Formats: sequence, structure tokens, C-alpha cells
Amino acid sequence: MNQFNVMNKFLTAVFCSLLLTGFAQDQIDMIDVLSYDMLIEVGDKDDSIHVTETVTVKLLKECNRFYLDLVSEKDGYGMRIITIKDKETKTLKFVHKDDKVWFLPNVKNAGTELTFTINFSGIPKTGLIIGKNKFGDRTFFGDNWPNRARHWIACVDHPADKATINFSVIAPKKYQCIATGELSSSSKYNKKKIKHSYHSDIQLPTKVMVIGLAEFEIEKLETKHDFELSIWAYEKDSKNGFSDMAVAKEVIDYFVSKIGDYPFEKLANVQSTTQFGGMENAGNIFYDENAVKGENSMEALVAHEIAHQWFGNSASEADWQHLWLSEGFATYLTDLYWESKYGTDAMNERLIGERIKVINFSKKYNHPVVDKTYASLMKLLNPHSYQKGAWFLHMLRNEVGDAVFWEGIQRYYEEFKYSNATTADFQRIMESEFPFSLDNFFNQWLYQSQQPKLKINYNSNDHQEVLSIHQLQNTFVFDFNLEIEFTYVDGTSEIKTFRISHKKEVFKLKNKSMISSMKYDPNVKLLFEQVEN
Repeated sequence: MNQFNVMNKFLTAVFCSLLLTGFAQDQIDMIDVLSYDMLIEVGDKDDSIHVTETVTVKLLKECNRFYLDLVSEKDGYGMRIITIKDKETKTLKFVHKDDKVWFLPNVKNAGTELTFTINFSGIPKTGLIIGKNKFGDRTFFGDNWPNRARHWIACVDHPADKATINFSVIAPKKYQCIATGELSSSSKYNKKKIKHSYHSDIQLPTKVMVIGLAEFEIEKLETKHDFELSIWAYEKDSKNGFSDMAVAKEVIDYFVSKIGDYPFEKLANVQSTTQFGGMENAGNIFYDENAVKGENSMEALVAHEIAHQWFGNSASEADWQHLWLSEGFATYLTDLYWESKYGTDAMNERLIGERIKVINFSKKYNHPVVDKTYASLMKLLNPHSYQKGAWFLHMLRNEVGDAVFWEGIQRYYEEFKYSNATTADFQRIMESEFPFSLDNFFNQWLYQSQQPKLKINYNSNDHQEVLSIHQLQNTFVFDFNLEIEFTYVDGTSEIKTFRISHKKEVFKLKNKSMISSMKYDPNVKLLFEQVEN
């Protein structure tokens, strides 16, 4: 009887025990993956991959079983495990079922480190996208976000678990290979294939550790920095790709000056078949192939994905509900880059567009930014995580001032680089720079749904001028400042600030002249919806 049949007999008792203990919910608390070492062979005859993966894990609790995520073989897709051996090459017992590989090492104490090698093969349904690009040429691109690495890597597929990664890729020699880390070698494997090896000692979540294979042309950009900056574009699209992605040099300069040193070994900007507009993989950003047009229209996309190298890749969210720490940061840092290059009015145009997206989305999605009840991880890729997260940072900047804001951003990054953070961690850092509590500020903008929905009335007669402001949203009463610019019949104007903290506020005005017009939030500081009278 072969090992597979033995394990099937053993499966029922073991798996029932696992379900009864609820252990499957505690993977992150039970183990910490320290390193992945991947040898992957791909070819052009079919879409199957052959993998030898060596994993080192540290047990965080005493246990006699734990698991890694790896999609099981079904309907022609998924992975089939051939063997699992320890570092002494002893064959280990395992159970591979329901997209989990259960290891049964007997009882091991907390702190124990275990190294084992898994041999498996199969066709990944997603995660590693094997297909054709827009020119009909065959390509291979990792596309792991949010938790699709499990389709081709045995792993803890969660942003809180970070590990080092080595990728060795054996592929037909016509392909150039990009991967996470620094290229350590590229050598002949046999007459038809080349082995490319990349190494990184930086702790990363699986969502941003990838490989990419295509027929590329490569351009290296000269910079003042001590890491390699490059562009990888399809051979048939290289002129457009080199033109569109060259702006990465300006973007890098800005973020290094505002945040701190770039956190990875290199930055390759790669044309790819990612399903997203761009995917911020650590040290090698994959951009949607159709974003490359030769029209220099990728600047905002490039800025967003490069900002992720600091926030999302290096300082990562501790759990999915804190995704705004990645996407909101990247969105607002793009706005700030825009302001630095094109001016405040240009940034405000972006913010107004982002505000409209938030308002429209909130009408059908009644959840806060820190969303603990999301329907699916993909549904977290929404205007709350991106645009509302960006607006929160914009309002925070106006609340605490530029100097405190940037000091807080830098301190937050420095404390959590190569690590994980929650929204509470970010609040703690900002409050360490600001002399007042930010509890109410964080609570109302991140933990409450919707935003202020304002109806503003102005009445004037011979005796007095009255301004009344109603909050019409039915969820929560917000506390905020609203700026209004008054223009008078004599041609002069002034901006007045009104504190709003109740459902209805009434202000008696004492203006120097008759009002001809009013403009609400003239400096674009507040996330709100105005209801017309």
C-alpha cells in the first residue's frame, strides 16, 4: 500500500480532531514561517509546474500538528504532493485536503524550528498566471493578492506572516526572468533551459513575493540611489514601456526624500498580465500590460505602486480589515506627489474626484473603513480602502499640521518597516507627535460608516443673517470644522470656520457687507456630501 492510501486511512480521525479543536482558525498564532526556498520548473508543452520547496517554520505554541495553505488538486487544477521530507531526508507524514497540508510532527515545544522539503506539481488555476499576453506571446506572472499564493506556493497565505524568499526558476531560454529579491545567478540548465536564481533576506508577506517570465527588453535607469532601478517591457512594446515607466525615477526621488530609504534590493517596473491595474510586488511592480500606451499616462499608477513599497510591502497591515494602511496610504501619497509636482490645485482636483467616489460608493456599502464584516477579501478593494483612507490622511494632515503629519508618517514607517501594524498602532504614533487625543478623530472617520451629509441654509433679512447647517446622515453625528468662503457685493471675500458637532447648528452672522455668494470647503479639507436645498 503506497503512502497516499495510508494517509487516506489516517485522514478521518486526524481531520475530525482538527475540526473539533478549531485549530484551523489559529494558523498565524501557531506557526511562524521563517523562510521559503523555491525551485520551480516551467515549460511550454503545458501549464504544469514542478516545485521543490524547502520551508523552515518556528512553532509559536506547543503542538502536534499544523498546516500550510496549498490548493488541492481538483478538476485538472491545483497541486499534487509527491513527497515531504525533513532535513535529514526522512519521509514525513502529511494530509493534503481542502487546500491545506497538515503536518504531524508529534508534540513539539514552542520555539522549535522545523525544516522540511515538499515536492509537488500541478497546474495553478490562479496565483501564478500562465497564458498569453496581448501580443499572443506566452507569459508567466505571479499574481498573489490577496491570498492566491496558495495556488502555487505551500505557505501561510496571510499578510501577518512574513518570511524570507529564494526563487530559483528553470525555464525555456527564450524567457527573461524577474523575481523577488536580488539576482544571484543565471546559468545554463540544459540545452533548452536556463536557471535563474533570486535571493532576499527581507521578511515579506506572500502577497508580494512573485516571479515573472516573458520575452522582455530591459532598461536600467541611472539614479543617485544605491539600488537598481529598471524597466521590463515586452519586446514588442519596449519603446512605449520605456517611455511610460521612466517616470519611476522622479517618483522614487520624492518618496525617498519624504519617507526614508527605499526598503528593497531593487525596483523593477514590469509590464505584465496582472488582473489589477498594477500590483505592488516587493521590488518588482507588475503593471497591467494595457496601461502601457506610449502616452506618458502611467504617472499616477506608477506613483501609487511605488508608494506601496514602503506602505503595504515593508510596513504591512496586520490583518485584512486594516487594508487602508496599505491602499489609503498609497492613494494619498500619490496625491501628495501630485501636489509636489503640479501644485495644490492639481492635487485638489484629485481629492474632489476621490470624494465623489467615496460618496457614491457609501450609498450602497454601509461599512466603515476598518471593516471587520467584509463579504470577501476582493470586496475590500473599494473606495473606502483607497479613497476614503486617503481622505482620512488628508484630514489628519490638516488636523495636526504638515510638520507633525510628516514626522508621524516617518516614525510610523520606521517603527513598522519589515513588520506589521494595525490602525491602533498608527494612531498611537500620531498621538505621540500631537499634544491632544485623536480618539474621536480616528473613531468617526475610520470606524463609523458614511460621512457628513450636509444641508446648508442661509437666511437674510433687515435684522439678521442666519446660517443653519443640518447633518442628515442617519448613522452617526460627526464633529468637524467646515470652512465657508463668503463673497460680498463689494467684491471682497473672506473664509470663516464653523465648528459642527450636533445634528443641527445655527449661526448668527455679522458680516461687513451683503453676501453675494458662498463656497463651501473652498480649500478642499473636508470629506462631506452636500445636499442641495
